[in-house]
Amino acid sequence: MIKEAAARSHDIVNSFHEFTYLDYNYTSIPLEKAYGFDPVPAGLEERFHARIIGTGCQMWGEWIPDEVSMNRQVFPRLAAYAEVGWTASSRKNFDRFKAAMPFFYDRWK
Repeated sequence: MIKEAAARSHDIVNSFHEFTYLDYNYTSIPLEKAYGFDPVPAGLEERFHARIIGTGCQMWGEWIPDEVSMNRQVFPRLAAYAEVGWTASSRKNFDRFKAAMPFFYDRWK
């Protein structure tokens, strides 16, 4: 569907649920899978790459019982999605990302 929309000159914010739904548990979307998300779908012709204007991630809270549970679902994946949106795929490095996380864990406490 994304490829069709891009071919029809639509701008796209890609938030494919199998990668970006924060309410999905860490078994479904572990941190490395979140970090590895590429908003430009595989096989999309290069001429349409500019149609992918961003990414998003969603937290559907109706099944989240409390704020502590919600924070556990959101962090640290939110940081991974930020890097997905702000960093060229060629510059991403999951090991470097993981090494930087302790600084953020302390802040999120």
